[in-house]
Amino acid sequence: MTEQALPRPSRLPWLLPAILFVVLMAALAAIVLLARDAGKSEAPPKLDAFVPPAPMPYRAYDVERAVDGKLTLTSGAGQNTQSSDIQLTPDVRVWLLEPVQASALKAPLVANVITIPNEVRNYTIKMLAFAPVPADANFTGDFIPLADGFAGYETSRDAKERVSASVIMESFDGRNGVTRTSTGPGTLYLDEGASTRLLRRGTPADIEPGDRLAFHTDADGTPDPSRGVLVLTGGAR
Repeated sequence: MTEQALPRPSRLPWLLPAILFVVLMAALAAIVLLARDAGKSEAPPKLDAFVPPAPMPYRAYDVERAVDGKLTLTSGAGQNTQSSDIQLTPDVRVWLLEPVQASALKAPLVANVITIPNEVRNYTIKMLAFAPVPADANFTGDFIPLADGFAGYETSRDAKERVSASVIMESFDGRNGVTRTSTGPGTLYLDEGASTRLLRRGTPADIEPGDRLAFHTDADGTPDPSRGVLVLTGGAR
């Protein structure tokens, strides 16, 4: 009778139970994840509440009728056209942006380059607005105000119009100007086709039908003529 060899005891008696434990935990985790996903709604997530853009701090109108500061103003177009009457008192500050030939410009002047951003080029120049240099003119803001906080674009029908550059033109020979900018000296060239306007002080009686004007507004959007009126002469035609 021969003795049979006994099986060699395993050197890692804990390995099999450990593997089974890991597999069991993975299966439980998968079940939990599937249950959580099954409980989710397939509806798209709710959108955030709509927040309207902040209103512009000014409002623009076409002048339909004007008699000694009594104005009939219109805004909107087509079926959305709205009309209102307003009486400007003689003490209201009126600023007229009038067409001017380059040869008539006399430095020193503030010049605001009013543009519309362009996807192909940097911008499209719409107008060069000039005004006498205010005593407090500086380069600390987005632009140098022409008068009473107006930049010159407030009467525009295109809300994209903005000042791309504000300069102080220190000398000008009718076509070429030497300027002072926020970054140092510069030059300004005006060709014959440039749209140029010069600001001058006027009165409510100077406002005519076919002009376009802008008011600063209060916090509730109400026009406030006491803060000045910017008039683009002939701008509503």
